[in-house]
Amino acid sequence: MSVHASHVAESTAALEASESLALEAPESLALLDRQILERRLHDSERHFRSWFEDAPIACHEVDRDGLVLCVNQAECELFGFHPEEMLGRPIWEFMAAEDRAKTKAGLLQRIASDQPLAPLEREYKRRDGSSVVMEIHQKRIRDAAGHATGLRTFLLDITQRKRAEQTLHEQAEQLARSNGELEQFAYVASHDLQEPLRKIQAFGDRLKSKYDASLGPDGVDYLARMQNAAARMQVLIQDLLSLSRVASHAKPFAAVDLGDVVRMVISDLEIRIQERNGRVEAADLPVVFGDRGQLAQLFQNLIGNGLKFQKPGENPVVKVSSEAVTLPDVAAGGAGAAWRITVEDNGIGFDEKYRDRIFQIFQRLHGRNEYEGTGIGLAICRKIVERHGGVIAAQSSPGAGAKFVITLPRQTPGENQHE
Repeated sequence: MSVHASHVAESTAALEASESLALEAPESLALLDRQILERRLHDSERHFRSWFEDAPIACHEVDRDGLVLCVNQAECELFGFHPEEMLGRPIWEFMAAEDRAKTKAGLLQRIASDQPLAPLEREYKRRDGSSVVMEIHQKRIRDAAGHATGLRTFLLDITQRKRAEQTLHEQAEQLARSNGELEQFAYVASHDLQEPLRKIQAFGDRLKSKYDASLGPDGVDYLARMQNAAARMQVLIQDLLSLSRVASHAKPFAAVDLGDVVRMVISDLEIRIQERNGRVEAADLPVVFGDRGQLAQLFQNLIGNGLKFQKPGENPVVKVSSEAVTLPDVAAGGAGAAWRITVEDNGIGFDEKYRDRIFQIFQRLHGRNEYEGTGIGLAICRKIVERHGGVIAAQSSPGAGAKFVITLPRQTPGENQHE
């Protein structure tokens, strides 16, 4: 007879025996039912015990006094203890010494309270003395009457994540210090350079006014070159100061009507617009949250560029417009509602392979003899836009004008996020 057939035969015999017992006495039937329930309960306990023991996540249970009732293999391997070394001991004995008192008070309060149990973080100590940072998730254990009798705790090892976060935090602080020192250096250096530059310009003017006739053609030419170089140096210093002041002279954010800002910029550029027979068209623009002075500088640079890089034989036209959009990523702040503001001109344009380069400091696509400038203006624009939580991008092709697209979040940004 096969094993299966033998098992069926035995089961049939047992069933017949049980039916016989049931016929003989009601007490026998009750005993059989109890035995079946006890076996099912035993099987259920064994099933869930295996789940507990085999789980890859560290887990333990404590009673109302914080004593460890049971602990699984994953937690023992994580901490380097045997189960018998943990059972019956207060769970806070496995914490970092400085966290033990806080953990004890918090754990007992959590058991007694009916408040929801939020995840928390604690530092545990391994047997070898090394530390692990655990993310703790807990559930109350209750008796049949619903009273809390302890806690069931699941532990996630987040040591590597916390180390990575700490490293990123330290790098961010180091970068902030470096940027701050660089901005301070640029400001101080640029400021200190102005005094000797003023002397060069002043004595150059005196030299020209008093000795111009006796200098001769070469002397006059040399003097003119010196004064032109000093003038370019002065513009460069002013632009460097403007770049450093984006952070060092930043003002708190407030509601800013961009329509008013652009109208003010157009008024300031009125003479240049007339000289070039140009036109600036501004559609309705939104109210944003930002630094009014910096936003004015942003549009001054962009509109001024549109007038400066004029196509030969064609009057310059600069158009400023905006639209409300919803983007999946507004700078580094994540998805959200945003304003897309466009400054577009009909000038000489540029090759799009240079669209990232033009926002870098001192980067020029044209010779100084063709167009004035220091190559800092668009770097200032990018820094201003980034401080406002946005991004700026350029689109163009040679001879087809340039379009600068600024994306600013519509929600009020935290001032300290963009410093």
